[in-house]
Amino acid sequence: MSNETNHTTPESSSELLRATRRNALRGAGLAGMLALGGGSATASRNSSEANTQEAETETSAADESVPVTWENFPRSQIHLMMENIVEQGGFGEFYHFPTIVGPEVRIAALPNRDTIYSIGVFDLTEPVTITKPDTGDRHQSMVVMDEDAYVKEAYQDSGEYTLTQDGVGTRYVWVIVRTFVDPNDPDDVATVNELQDELAVRQNSAGAFEIPNWDRQAHDELFDALVTVMKTMEDFSGAIGDVGEVNPVKYLLGSVTPGGVPEPETIYLQRIPDQNDGDTPHTFTVQDVPVDGFWSVTVYNSDGFLEENEYDAYSFNNVTAEPNDDGSVTIHFGGDPDEPNFLYTPAEWFYVVRLYGPREEILDGSYQFPDAEPLE
Repeated sequence: MSNETNHTTPESSSELLRATRRNALRGAGLAGMLALGGGSATASRNSSEANTQEAETETSAADESVPVTWENFPRSQIHLMMENIVEQGGFGEFYHFPTIVGPEVRIAALPNRDTIYSIGVFDLTEPVTITKPDTGDRHQSMVVMDEDAYVKEAYQDSGEYTLTQDGVGTRYVWVIVRTFVDPNDPDDVATVNELQDELAVRQNSAGAFEIPNWDRQAHDELFDALVTVMKTMEDFSGAIGDVGEVNPVKYLLGSVTPGGVPEPETIYLQRIPDQNDGDTPHTFTVQDVPVDGFWSVTVYNSDGFLEENEYDAYSFNNVTAEPNDDGSVTIHFGGDPDEPNFLYTPAEWFYVVRLYGPREEILDGSYQFPDAEPLE
């Protein structure tokens, strides 16, 4: 396997990943996704086309649709997410997003806009070795998931990591690399793109991609039902992890948005304000949030996705938010769009706070991140 890269322009990325229920992209997750490095653009494009053609040939083998139930939903979800990335060329190598995701990207519910994704699907009939580059002080995580949406590993450090079928437990593995970026700084985006190119993959053979012909209608119906309940979770503790580490109910609900970084590396807080009609302004103010990585807040619509709006106002983090004179940060949910750190709020909105690298004060509960309150 050559160390080639599959990048796309922002325009082509939007077209490739534009969501349709027919393609079952609603069920793909966060956020949380793609991956690898080296080689010319022409060479990488040819490599991606070859891998995709092989994968499409293999997936066409299944004719009868397989029913989707609560018991096998996590696997159907992961398979449909994998299929989407494979179609973009991320089979046997990484597919790199060129920048943060927008509302047109619906690979999975609750996408984050703090990192640039690199995602790859690998057939572990042959072991694969992934080299994660040294990113210095910049946050970069690599999450390894099996076909059942269990997180097998979450790597923060640079180095070589070899994945095997025995170790992962399933034939296919889904690898998500997230690299923190300041999307408002073109130079920083370019730096992250270079770091994406330093991701490298070694594998004797890419293998083939073959999944069941899942009943897409049943999958979508169950997805919608699970999202409705998932939004009531205040956090994702117990939802992300390996077999035996998770709460079975929260794991099932969390499988609508798989691929998160497990605790204690990351804490996810989810809140639905009582007055989330889209017209009632809310705010919160934070200062000195005890994290070693970063904190962020993102607003989602009732389906768990970004709601396109004229202000392009979806999220802020401790780098992109404008501070107050005392160094604190006030986030404005709805209301006057001219306010600093304004976030658009559609009807039935909710939000997720991400705490990357939480310190002990967060983990032991002595620090509580504030909730958004209606503006008086």
